[in-house]
Amino acid sequence: MFEPRRQHPVASITEVLKSIRELLIPIIIVFIFGGGGSGNSFFFSPIFLSIFISYLLVSSILSWWRYTFYIDGDELRVEYGIIVRQKSFIPKHRIQVINISSGIIQRMFGLVSLNVQTAGGSTPGVTISALTREDAEELKSILSTETETTEGATVINEEDEEPLYALSWKNLIIAGSTSASFGIALSIIGTIFSQMQVLVDEDAVLDYAETFFKTDVNFIIALIFTLIFFAWLLSIVGNILAYANFTILKKKKEIVIKRGLLEKRTSSIPYSRIQAVRIQEGLLRQPFGFATIYVDSASFGEESGKSTVLFPLIKKKDAWEFIRTMVPEYDQQVESVRPPKRALRRYIIRSLIPIIILIVALYYLIPYGILSIALIPVGVYLGYLRFKAAKIGVNDDTVIVRYRVLAKTTAIVRKYRIQAFTGWDNWFQRRKKLKSLSISVASSNTGADFLAKDFEENYILNLIDWGSPQFSKPKKQHQQSDEIEPDITDWLDAGI
Repeated sequence: MFEPRRQHPVASITEVLKSIRELLIPIIIVFIFGGGGSGNSFFFSPIFLSIFISYLLVSSILSWWRYTFYIDGDELRVEYGIIVRQKSFIPKHRIQVINISSGIIQRMFGLVSLNVQTAGGSTPGVTISALTREDAEELKSILSTETETTEGATVINEEDEEPLYALSWKNLIIAGSTSASFGIALSIIGTIFSQMQVLVDEDAVLDYAETFFKTDVNFIIALIFTLIFFAWLLSIVGNILAYANFTILKKKKEIVIKRGLLEKRTSSIPYSRIQAVRIQEGLLRQPFGFATIYVDSASFGEESGKSTVLFPLIKKKDAWEFIRTMVPEYDQQVESVRPPKRALRRYIIRSLIPIIILIVALYYLIPYGILSIALIPVGVYLGYLRFKAAKIGVNDDTVIVRYRVLAKTTAIVRKYRIQAFTGWDNWFQRRKKLKSLSISVASSNTGADFLAKDFEENYILNLIDWGSPQFSKPKKQHQQSDEIEPDITDWLDAGI
């Protein structure tokens, strides 16, 4: 490891597949929107495809040859680039997370990929995409930051190599069926269906529909249900690929997550890097009593700017026991406060504004758009749900805040992890002596913010001073409905 070395030659194959995957969407766009004209036929001709694939192969082989890595003291050094030579020097103390994963091609050759993620910066570190597992484990051991500690962080004293929690196939399918990715899948399916005239004869489809469905209304209803069904299936498949074989275990100073069906991923999250724990009750999952648990950790996320799924699907009644077991530092009792009743109108107005804009747009853009006025009660009810969900509470060293956009989120943040309190108000809030608060923590490259809107002004001002040496817990206001919460299970109440 201390002399420059190359990856396994399989890295050139994975590089080709990576390039094809990155170009897949542009290829689909050209295919769908290109209209099949003669000008586009060249791009799908055997000559062009042969040249394109040859270019990918040659560039991938050269990239593999020019990519070297080695350890120099406490640094991982990586050099790469065909024409422009680039060098990355990653000191051990800046490493946040080391992940080991293996895709289908890698597993065929008994190889894994090693991803080293660093603190700060706009890049996620470096990835060595084809190593033997022995070499990957050796690199991880050399670069491990096990000797480091962070003030205030709680760690587990004994290693536990057995998975403490695993996601069953039943819950995996439920997770896919109720995932927020359902909406994304629906938009993808809708886009594909909207461009079907490029591939099929539209008149023939309409003739068939008229014969089979008898009326246009039946055809439209069937089409809507077909779109929803395929989007639902796509959401389930996506979740199975991502979270199959999901297990989580705890070691002395880190949480280890293993998951994936086609691509096996192993992620480690050091306790010292966890900034906040979030329990999210999705709009589709809440009626069934399910939630997802996330962690926000410094400069680390499954994707840039995103948090990490600590457990994809769990019963709300079991969420607090999970936190107590996996991240005991966040096992906290707090004194809670809700917004005053006079804030309800503001919650409803905020929820109605985008709906009114949508109603106006539909009125001018489509026939019978005025019927969308029926969405107004939906906006009123959503505002009421947001008001009922809002809650904030503190003890000497922890703040818990709950809020709702569509999903209901409960965030648990330790005092020493908070980067900033930001309070704000406008003229309308000042008239009612209300104030809003944003709690910021370091997470990924962009940070994470948790919101408490339209609480008593004095309470928020006291909370902003919470971090000062003269701290005392914010005083409760008699106008507010407040109570002592025995633990966070009462924050995950049933219904709304």
